[in-house]
Amino acid sequence: MMRLAHLTDLHFPIEGAPAADALMSKRALGYLSWRRKRRFRHQAGALGAILEDCRLNAPDLAVITGDVTNIALPSEFETAARELRGGVDAARTVFTPGNHDAYVAAPWASGLGRLAFLMRGERDGESGAREAQGPDDFPFVRRTGGVAVILANSSPPTAPGLATGRLGEAQLRRLKTELLAARARDEARVVALHHPVTAGAVSWRKALSDAGDLRALLAETGAELVLHGHLHRSLWDSVETPDGPRPVAGGASASHPSAHGEYRPARYTLFAFERDGARWRITADVRELDPETGRVETAERRQLL
Repeated sequence: MMRLAHLTDLHFPIEGAPAADALMSKRALGYLSWRRKRRFRHQAGALGAILEDCRLNAPDLAVITGDVTNIALPSEFETAARELRGGVDAARTVFTPGNHDAYVAAPWASGLGRLAFLMRGERDGESGAREAQGPDDFPFVRRTGGVAVILANSSPPTAPGLATGRLGEAQLRRLKTELLAARARDEARVVALHHPVTAGAVSWRKALSDAGDLRALLAETGAELVLHGHLHRSLWDSVETPDGPRPVAGGASASHPSAHGEYRPARYTLFAFERDGARWRITADVRELDPETGRVETAERRQLL
């Protein structure tokens, strides 16, 4: 059995007030949103409890589908790198960016590049794994226990007021190659990205612009599971493949201190992959923070395949 953890939308808190010149961009609106409401919805204590529970459950691989920052300040990437180095098993953790991690165009070295140690995998048929060298160095693949996790980057920088995603033709082409290669190896294939693939899951200004192209690709090549974030709430859906419908799991935010509206307290999901003859079986345990006790417990269990 291979066990995979899915975490998303961690949103490590902004530590201290940014310098005025750091907010001379789209970041100004984002920081205002953080001060007014988001800092109350994403808190370090809740996230710490989730990371500790994940560490204790010791999955074979943990997948983080983006948004570890809020407005992509260099200091936020420093915080995220420090906390993740201390809070997860980096050798068994992978990451792909979210729209908040690409909030504005920024130098790789002082931004996403600080998390390159979590973007290590096989690329373009190269022998051996290496770290990402830039935001276009996707998809990459991590293999363990007969499962191939293929991570795509759906998060280019966007204009103010937009949180849209896009994979682009080149990345879709490479994704197809990786999916077919994993199928030939008889591996269970997991596609991970930040934006949802489900039509209508979010408004147009937050949607993946080429989600239809991705769904068409999966209908041609197949995959056993698709993981995404972005919604801050759980979403269970399916996508058509040559082998029939296959599950799509949208993860909830890992840093909510409590429930509010349609959102649950901090969550992450533990998936178990097992071979049953020629088929794969996938079960999902959703682990959720209890705000009263501070403990993380299983709140939901699903048989996906």
